Amino acid sequence: MIERIIEIAEQSAYLSLNNNLLTIRLRDNQTVTVPVGEVQCLLLANPAVTVTGALLAALAENGAIVVISGKDRLPISMQLPIKGNYIQNERFRSQIEAKIPLKKRLWQTIIQEKIRQQGSLLQKLHGKDFGLLDIAENVRSGDPDNMESRAAVIYWKNFWNNNFQRNREANDSNLLLNYGYAILRAVTARACCAAGLHPTIGINHHNRYNAYCLADDIMEPFRTVIDEAVYKLNPDNNTIEELSQEMRRHLIGAVQEKMNTSNGEWKISDLILRSAQQVAESFQSEKILLYYNLK
Repeated sequence: MIERIIEIAEQSAYLSLNNNLLTIRLRDNQTVTVPVGEVQCLLLANPAVTVTGALLAALAENGAIVVISGKDRLPISMQLPIKGNYIQNERFRSQIEAKIPLKKRLWQTIIQEKIRQQGSLLQKLHGKDFGLLDIAENVRSGDPDNMESRAAVIYWKNFWNNNFQRNREANDSNLLLNYGYAILRAVTARACCAAGLHPTIGINHHNRYNAYCLADDIMEPFRTVIDEAVYKLNPDNNTIEELSQEMRRHLIGAVQEKMNTSNGEWKISDLILRSAQQVAESFQSEKILLYYNLK
């Protein structure tokens, strides 16, 4: 099934529901329609957008998310469906009651794959992995040696070959990363709900002010999808004054791409959903059923 990420940003619009179609009436009276069932994510980045309650309800009923951006075009709010899975209560309970050893082993699996993907991307961009693939093999249960942070230092130091530092406030490639990660986070939060999990109750992330701890956990191995897209947009890590429409479209498109696996090509959103489902099954069975077969 087609799953669209739709952004309303460049002009004011009136969004409503008509015959199960998301109907977008633009300022110039042009009208665009999309079947509600095809909408994965609706991004609202223009303050002069009006959305009807009927449309919001229909999007939620179909499992879509609605993301609202602030003045800087970065997402600041998210609407998620309350009921995403037919055994949601059962899965919530197993998620809450999950034992620490199980969570530690899940975190080990996640971080190993995250570092592998970072090493593979460096290999693709610069011809070598800078030792990250070896580091991935040495991640222990719960990552007590903080291999994730060690790998991050090496990864970002060599990513642009200019000692780039991850800084959310900087007006360079960080601005692109912030936007791309926010979209990835929204898609992952949706996957958590679809799998019957609560996106707040994390495996490792546990900040009391973070409403999306589990989404942040599950998205970790897929961050390199955004990293590569940002590198293509800004290979020299130049200063960026604002997120252009072209930049946003490129980053949104990256989340909708496919990844190579040992079982052929999979849509990234499907891989994220599979990960969320495997985490849910791991909680219920008290066994590690999470695996990655990414190339």
